[in-house]
Amino acid sequence: MKPGLRICLAAWLCNASVLTHAAGNLAQTAEFQVTGTLLESACYLDPSSAYQTLSLGDLSTARLLRIGDQGAPIALHLKLQGCIRVNGGRQDEQQGTLVWSAIEPVATMAFNAVADANTPALIRVSGAEGFGLRLLDIQGNDVRLGRTAPGWFVSPGDNQLTYYIRPERTSAPLRPGAFRASLNVNLAYD
Repeated sequence: MKPGLRICLAAWLCNASVLTHAAGNLAQTAEFQVTGTLLESACYLDPSSAYQTLSLGDLSTARLLRIGDQGAPIALHLKLQGCIRVNGGRQDEQQGTLVWSAIEPVATMAFNAVADANTPALIRVSGAEGFGLRLLDIQGNDVRLGRTAPGWFVSPGDNQLTYYIRPERTSAPLRPGAFRASLNVNLAYD
């Protein structure tokens, strides 16, 4: 969404009269205010991507015996729809470079979660103990929690972004049990 390009629409339906034929009522009037916001956006997040439940299934303590041991990853897919051909640009916060194109919008993401107390690069799990969840991009690189990831060009049409979540042993004592974790994603287009 380009800053300042919000166009607020307001329609006034004034003096909408409703005549009733009930005894004693000659006429009634009503006023309606209709408002909204028209946003210019390069794409939109498919509703099926907005709220997801991912299951790691049954994770064996035998795979997480030593600090740094990892379990099998699961894929996290974010689907973008209706991406249009527009210019875009964004300053890369990590490298300080400008990412810009005259024909493709630039998208960035930031992942936020409660960090594991023993290994802050991991997402904290509640329930079981002794491991956290590592977030990886499609190339297998760590995604830093709370930091904006490098921008990328969005192709016109529909796009799918894939990330991976992998369990990883921490220095805390291993305690089996059911677990859960939450991860929030902030997606921005320029």
